[in-house]
Amino acid sequence: MVEETDYYDILGVSPLVSDDDIRKAYYLKARQVHPDKNPNDPQAAERFQVLGEAYQVLSDPVKRDAYDRNGKGSISKDTMLDSTAVFAFLFGSEVFEDYIGHLAVATMASAEIVGENDTPEILHDKLKIIQREREERLARILINFIQQYVRGDKEGFLDRAESEVERLTQAAFGANILHTIGYIYERQAAQELGKKAIYLGVPFMAEWVRTKGHFWKSQITAAKGAFQLLQLQEEASRQFKMDGSGPINDVESHLKSSKETLMSSLWKLNVVDIEVTLLHVCQMVLHENNVKKEELKARAVALKLLGKIFQVGFLNCVND
Repeated sequence: MVEETDYYDILGVSPLVSDDDIRKAYYLKARQVHPDKNPNDPQAAERFQVLGEAYQVLSDPVKRDAYDRNGKGSISKDTMLDSTAVFAFLFGSEVFEDYIGHLAVATMASAEIVGENDTPEILHDKLKIIQREREERLARILINFIQQYVRGDKEGFLDRAESEVERLTQAAFGANILHTIGYIYERQAAQELGKKAIYLGVPFMAEWVRTKGHFWKSQITAAKGAFQLLQLQEEASRQFKMDGSGPINDVESHLKSSKETLMSSLWKLNVVDIEVTLLHVCQMVLHENNVKKEELKARAVALKLLGKIFQVGFLNCVND
């Protein structure tokens, strides 16, 4: 028997639902009330924050147990992460949809794709189709963007790129997402240009090794992120007995100290999805059939330039 149900009511679920159902309910409601989708509603940010607080409590085993036993009084607002940042970490920012699409975790959280009788194989096939459509859509958008440079309007292209940097860095965790996008753009373009420009492809091999090394590093980083999340949960379970005997002050102290690790871990888990997706997108853009070699080379030059601008935007944001 739970002490109160306010947080469950905010998400529209019962106290008996699974963690997976809580995540799906949060995702669907968060997309509806996100401030970016309701720019003319002064209450949107507050509603989104409340929704995020409910999710943060109910998605964490320690917080959920404390809430079920003792209500909101057992959860300090100081332990809460910014709801906009949490949504961006978990599902990506809608501001970046034209660059990274819907993250894989967001697709998995969408109830629409899962049929009642779907087997794991059927779900896997559905996800493959969705991912392919995601990549094809992003490739079309990216081609349209860099086509301005390819047509010769270099000044207009640069102005648009700088404007995008200013817009995208305003989003939650926007600078970090922008840096990831910029790095993949530049590396893939440099690899393509090096392959075509140098005899025997020696610089191309250097780019290939550098890119492969980066992706291996990202995979390891993602694994570390997942491991850190497990460690947080296991440490919390050890430190605070799930029978309710753990001191509330100790719980709050632990959650506060874990904030930075939690945010970092969530981000690491999404980096690989973004990078692998953009790798495929860049390949589509740089190897499109029935496009002249000269135009493909111009695309690579534009893509490399765009990647550099995005990365400089990140550095400027960090140094400000």
